[in-house]
Amino acid sequence: MADEEDPSNLFAVPELWRPSTWLDHTVDDSKTHHPLFSLHLSGASHPLTSPNLIEASTIHAFNGAGNQDDVFFKLPSLLKELVGQDLQIHTTKTDEPGVASVEHPEFEPELSTASDDEDLWLSHDNDSARPSFVRTWESFEQHEQERGPPLFISEAGPIAFDALLASSQGAGDVPDVSDAAPYCACLRNLALGRSSILFTWDSGKKSFVKTVPCLRISGLSLDSVKAIDNLCLDCGNSARQLQLFAEGAYSAASTPTQVALARVVGCLVAVVRSELSNNSRAVKSILQLKSAVQPAQLVLSYFKNLVKKLAQQNSDEGLLSCLFQEAQASEYREILLKEATREVLRIVSRPWTDLVEEWIGVKPEEGIPLDKMGSGKGFVRVADKTWIDDQGYELEEADYFLEEDRLPTFVPGNMAQSIFEAGRNLRFLREHHPEHPLSRPDVICSALSPRLEWQFDWEAVSKLEAKVNQYRNAVSRLVAGGLPGTHGAAVPSRTNKRKYDAAELEYFGRDEAEVQAKILASIRQLNQPLQDPEPQDELSRLLQDHLYRAPADQSHSDSLSPHWTLVPLLSFGPIVEAQSNLINHECMKLLFSSHHLRTHLDLLKQYFLLSNGLLVSRLTHALFNPDLSTAERRSGVALGSGTMGLRLGGRQTWPPASSELRLALMGVLSECYESVTTTTAPRNSSPNLPGDLSFAVRNLSPQEIERCMDPHSLEALDFLRLSYKPPRALRAVITPAILSKYDRVFKLLLRVLRMLYVANYNLSHHRRHHNNRGTGEEEEHEQGEGVEEDNLSRRFRIEARHFVHQVAAYFFDVGIGEPWGRFEQWLDAVQAHALQQTELTSAAGGHDPSAVPGVASETEAKEGTVSSTRARAKTTTSSPDVLRERQERALDEIMGALLLRKRQAPVMGLLEETFGIVLKFARVTTKTMEVGVHHGKEGGEGGETVKELYRLFRKKVEVFITVLKGLGEKMAVSSSSAVAAGTNGGRGLGKGDGACVEQLLLRLDMAGFYGRHIGG
Repeated sequence: MADEEDPSNLFAVPELWRPSTWLDHTVDDSKTHHPLFSLHLSGASHPLTSPNLIEASTIHAFNGAGNQDDVFFKLPSLLKELVGQDLQIHTTKTDEPGVASVEHPEFEPELSTASDDEDLWLSHDNDSARPSFVRTWESFEQHEQERGPPLFISEAGPIAFDALLASSQGAGDVPDVSDAAPYCACLRNLALGRSSILFTWDSGKKSFVKTVPCLRISGLSLDSVKAIDNLCLDCGNSARQLQLFAEGAYSAASTPTQVALARVVGCLVAVVRSELSNNSRAVKSILQLKSAVQPAQLVLSYFKNLVKKLAQQNSDEGLLSCLFQEAQASEYREILLKEATREVLRIVSRPWTDLVEEWIGVKPEEGIPLDKMGSGKGFVRVADKTWIDDQGYELEEADYFLEEDRLPTFVPGNMAQSIFEAGRNLRFLREHHPEHPLSRPDVICSALSPRLEWQFDWEAVSKLEAKVNQYRNAVSRLVAGGLPGTHGAAVPSRTNKRKYDAAELEYFGRDEAEVQAKILASIRQLNQPLQDPEPQDELSRLLQDHLYRAPADQSHSDSLSPHWTLVPLLSFGPIVEAQSNLINHECMKLLFSSHHLRTHLDLLKQYFLLSNGLLVSRLTHALFNPDLSTAERRSGVALGSGTMGLRLGGRQTWPPASSELRLALMGVLSECYESVTTTTAPRNSSPNLPGDLSFAVRNLSPQEIERCMDPHSLEALDFLRLSYKPPRALRAVITPAILSKYDRVFKLLLRVLRMLYVANYNLSHHRRHHNNRGTGEEEEHEQGEGVEEDNLSRRFRIEARHFVHQVAAYFFDVGIGEPWGRFEQWLDAVQAHALQQTELTSAAGGHDPSAVPGVASETEAKEGTVSSTRARAKTTTSSPDVLRERQERALDEIMGALLLRKRQAPVMGLLEETFGIVLKFARVTTKTMEVGVHHGKEGGEGGETVKELYRLFRKKVEVFITVLKGLGEKMAVSSSSAVAAGTNGGRGLGKGDGACVEQLLLRLDMAGFYGRHIGG
């Protein structure tokens, strides 16, 4: 039984089968402690305890000795309290009657030198605090070197530093000293823009003011404290001023751009404050607070100065232009400021880009639509356009006008014009073709048009171009009908950014378990902790990620980006160009197909430019033929039943009455009309001509009316004009200014027709009169002055006819034929391109014709060789504005060739004087032939008059030719300079006014006949 006698052998189990002796004694009393789990190990307390164990009370007595650090056998500090409780219980039991207390006088407290018996893992109460000391390089190299007194004041601690400051200052100049903790708290509130005990907000100064100016922290000088104060003061003032700006911008007079700026400034201040508060919450020193405030102060101070510059702008376009310049200047600042300024530019530009999107049709209009009933919005102004109608009345009509000064400076001029034209043409579609796909916002939304946003890197620009190509193809398929099932389908709006699930509030008819389950689910959802809201915009996310953390990937920020002069063009150009091309193409197609533009243009050419030969013949006879019956009403004389005319030159009363005009010109216009589309229809099949074309009386000034009163003057027919009113859909192409140019050309051509008739009639009538004269009369006439006078008149008639015919041929063939031929050639190419692209798009299912193999080659094989003009027209999509400009350019070329420009007025004056001399000669010769047969005296007087007129005619022609030579040389030099500079307006070499004048010179005086000296 040696194992039983050796209690130290804990692993000796002699009789494993025998139950444990601990089970023989049951604990009935709850107050009785089991000896195994008791701290009072007394031999008398329990029979199973060993008599050699030391009693806990004795150990407690040992621990209560004066020198506790030398006690070897002691309890851990955490068990002392339990020992005390056990001793109280034991003492209570021993004090009871019948229980004797056990004393151990033989045990005396023994001191021990070992004090590391304490379990350090249980308590740190007895840990000795290590003294802090300043480490030096000497102690680092030699650990056992004795430390001497500090050599520097910074090593002596804050108390020595404070004493030094106090000794160097006077008694009244010593600042108050504050603890670091409350002072740091006040500085933290100051940096956040909040008032505190030490810093309050002064509304008059609009700045924070320190309540105790001479206050510092122990261990820091007053200058150091002021430096920290200024840093936090700048941060707090910036935050408060930005907040005041954001709150004051919301007023009735604020514009959308100003409100957007205020919103982004308020968001920026809130995010910076939140980040500063989170990063400065655990600061314990001034240096930590300084490092936390510096990033926030940098951002807030920069945006405070930026907002101060932007607040000086009085308009949205000025604000955006200034912000764009500041964003460009921030390219060389810190990465955070650069990215934040770009994001501010993107957010503040959103109202302007929204207006552009609504104007060009890539976004549905919100609120009141922009139409002609309002006053305009932004850079689009709606005003009345004034012009003079056919009757001379001043008319007004609302129209759209581009205000270029209301556009930001970063928008290029050609882009601004494209934006304006696209929006105006879109309103044309909505007004005249509301069923067109481009006129319906739901169809455009279904095509998922890209947004107008700033793009600052090449990767974003490439993605934008890909989206624009997808949008263009989608709209082409929609226009061609390539997407079935889109009509009437509900298109999700881009403005609905959030989706809310339908709340099921119906509980009637449901069982109790289902209702209880829903209520419990709602309770569980409400009991969940609130999540931190994610930043709604990119600016908040940028500040949260990089204000106190450096960007992880700086290679992206330092990558090559487009130059700032190209950023607006690359950001907005693709979308504007794609939408403008789509709208312009549809407008041109509808103008040619639905509104019959070519019919109206051909009508203007036939009647105003007198390209219809039948009209010229009918009009000439109706106005000038003296053999027709007169339409003049005379008292007692009935009108003839034959063809009537005005008989200009054969009557003494002028101008004719309105009834004479109606009778003489009745049916001239309608019977001579040649339709372009229907060649087999009769000429007078339609009673009304396109545009209600008719003759009318021109509104003249008193001086012009006085000149019209003379039937033998060149201005006798200036009162007659053509009245034409273009349809409403064609007013953008055929404007009142263009019709005025047509009218000026028609007025000149009517004079030329009269001169042609007079020259031809004078020569033919003289020949008939000369043939009808007798032989005797010829012999009598051949003697004396009769032969010379007859030869002079004959020469005058021949030269006058040559001059008038050459001028008329030049006017019709060169002046009108060549410019209008080029315009028609361009117009044919544009029409063929529009119709061909539509057919190919329909055949290819809405795809680009160039993407369909074999289509272009087959079409070219059918049409033959494509001219260079058509090839140039296919490269770009024409628009109604381009068509109007090309028509105006053609008319300007015609007016320049016809000498109708303002700078050519002296040349035209010489031509009119020459025509007037020819008319006087015709009048004199007519009188001579009427009365000179029987009265030779009048014939002699007439001969002298003819001689004077001939000399004057030769003189005027010579001056006219000399002026033309100088004008041709000057225009040739101007044309050469324009060609060298590339500003010849798209005209080729030899197509300018100088070349036209040279052709007129060759027609008039090829051999230099009028340059010879004329003898008396």
